[in-house]
Amino acid sequence: MPELPEVETTVRDLQRVLPGKTIRAVTYADWERMVQTHPVTVLSQLIAGEKVIEVSRRAKYVLVALTNSKHLVFHRKMTGNLFFRAGNDLTDRYTRFIIAFEDDTELRFADLRKFGRIYLFTSDEELQQYLAHLGPEPLTDSFTEEVFESLLAKRKGMLKPLLLNQSVLVGLGNIYVNEALWVSRLHPQRRAESLTAEERKRLYHAIREVLAKAVENRGTTLSDYLDGEGQRGRNQDLLFVHEREGKACPNCGQLINYIFVGQRGTYLCFNCQPTPPGVIMRLPNKLRTHRNNHPTP
Repeated sequence: MPELPEVETTVRDLQRVLPGKTIRAVTYADWERMVQTHPVTVLSQLIAGEKVIEVSRRAKYVLVALTNSKHLVFHRKMTGNLFFRAGNDLTDRYTRFIIAFEDDTELRFADLRKFGRIYLFTSDEELQQYLAHLGPEPLTDSFTEEVFESLLAKRKGMLKPLLLNQSVLVGLGNIYVNEALWVSRLHPQRRAESLTAEERKRLYHAIREVLAKAVENRGTTLSDYLDGEGQRGRNQDLLFVHEREGKACPNCGQLINYIFVGQRGTYLCFNCQPTPPGVIMRLPNKLRTHRNNHPTP
């Protein structure tokens, strides 16, 4: 699933091209269940003639603000991508939904697995109510060490499921939780209440570091993610542990391992991320082979 860096990259691409464009209509929809708030024909009528004011991001949602306080919201789920195209460009593979603008350009939503979702909110209040459950943004200036301390002080449980919870902290998915926990040298099954002040500080800076690096490198393409121009990200070549099972840890040289934590595949170094006392780890039956398998360093 595209996480904060991938969604932020797409938003920055769309910010350069969409504001000021006037919507003509929804011209294509081959999977109407993607639209959660209205029938496609009704949505098309409601947005026709509206102008794009701005494109922004909240958590993993792409927000397209329109005139008359309307908001289109896209959630890409597992395999969704948003592309800006000229209307005469060849249709992108797995295109499910197209919004056409009056200048004959298009915003296309492509989604292999059809899990992506589209919403239309007709007031600012509706949008804010829908997003109200989300936690703080980890890359904003307002997300300080003190805010993170306060956030953890209210929670108990294993670190990895906690960091994946979008009501606690937004934008982190499996990739960047694995990376941040390795950078901070914390085992994913450490309990939040067991962290020292120094460990909480390390984790705070690790989260911001791995996310900022991924944004700078235009996201991580391991399977389906493409940016707003249809290009792959670069961050997959810079990952420390994620999908590097059996390869050397960049810090100590020991082999990176793969376990399950809360039903999620988890990559870590047992040497750099010591196992908490009494924790029983769920190990796979054998070493896995990944589609991006590289020679072991």
